[in-house]
Amino acid sequence: MTCPQDFHHYLPVDDQAIDWGIYVTGAGRVTIRAGQAYPPAGHPGPYDFRWQLGRTLPEFQVLLVTDGRGMFESQETGRVTVQDGGLMFLFPGVWHRYQPDPQVGWTERWLSFNGELAHRFMENGPVEAASAVRKADDPCKVKAAFDRLLERIHSNPAENSLLLSLHAMSLLATAIEAAMADEPAQVSAAARHAELVDPIVAQAVGFIWTRSHYPITVPKIAQALGVNRRTLERRFTAERGQSILDEINDCRLSRAKRLLEETDLPIKVVTHLAGFSSEQRMRATFLAREGILPSEHRARAFGNGGPSGT
Repeated sequence: MTCPQDFHHYLPVDDQAIDWGIYVTGAGRVTIRAGQAYPPAGHPGPYDFRWQLGRTLPEFQVLLVTDGRGMFESQETGRVTVQDGGLMFLFPGVWHRYQPDPQVGWTERWLSFNGELAHRFMENGPVEAASAVRKADDPCKVKAAFDRLLERIHSNPAENSLLLSLHAMSLLATAIEAAMADEPAQVSAAARHAELVDPIVAQAVGFIWTRSHYPITVPKIAQALGVNRRTLERRFTAERGQSILDEINDCRLSRAKRLLEETDLPIKVVTHLAGFSSEQRMRATFLAREGILPSEHRARAFGNGGPSGT
C-alpha cells in the first residue's frame, strides 16, 4: 500500500501497549499550500486547535517541517520562527500553538507518543520545553526516518505493536540527534536569563521555568543540581532578590494567566496545567500578587464576554 501525501491516523492503545513504556498514539503528514486554512479539519478534540486559543496535549509529539516556514509559540519559548527543516518537540500539559506562514505554507510530519519510558527520557533528556524548536542538521535523514515509520503506520493503522514502539524510539533518536547537532532555534530558559552571573542560580531558574507545571520543591531542585539546599537558597536570593518559592510561583502565575487569557479551559484544568497544587492555592496567589481572582482575570481578558472557565 502506498502511503498518501496527506493522511493521519490515531492508533488504538491497550493495556499491553501501555506496559511497554513507550507507545504511539498517532501520526500523520500534510502539505499546507500558501493561503490554505490551517489546521486542516478531521482531527479529534484534543488534537484540533485554533491559533487564537492554542492547545495542550496529553502526550508528547515531534514534528518535522519541510518545504516552507511558519511560527511556533509556547509559554516557555515565546514566539519563534520555524524554518525549513525545523523540528518541534511538544510536551504534555504545555500550552502551545503553531502555524505555517500563509504566504508560503509548509509540509509537516508528526508523531505522537506517550508512556512511562517516554516521560523519563523526555523530561530528563537533552530536549526541553524551553527549547522546543530546533533546526535539524540533516532534515533529509529525519524526513526519511519519518516516512519509513509513516508508511508502516498507514499500511496497518489498527496495529500498535512493540515493534512499532521500537521504530518510534528510533525515529525519536534520529530527530534528537539531528536537533542537537546544530544551534537550537530557541535558547534554553537558563540562557534567557543570561544576566545571571551565578551558574547554579541560572540552572535553577532554567529548571523552574521548564518544570514548574510538575510538583517540584526546593529540595528536589537542590538534589537535581547536586548542591546543598541552604547553599542554593542563599545564592538564589542573593542573585535574584527573591526566594526559590517566589520564582516558582512567578512561573506558575505567568502560565496560569496565559491559559486564562487565551483558552476556555476550566479553571480546575488551568490549575493543574499551571502546576498549582489546588484551586485554593491558585486563588490565593492571584489575590496576593494581582489583587483579583482567576475568574476575574479571565473576565477582564475577554471583556466579560468570553468563556466562563468554571
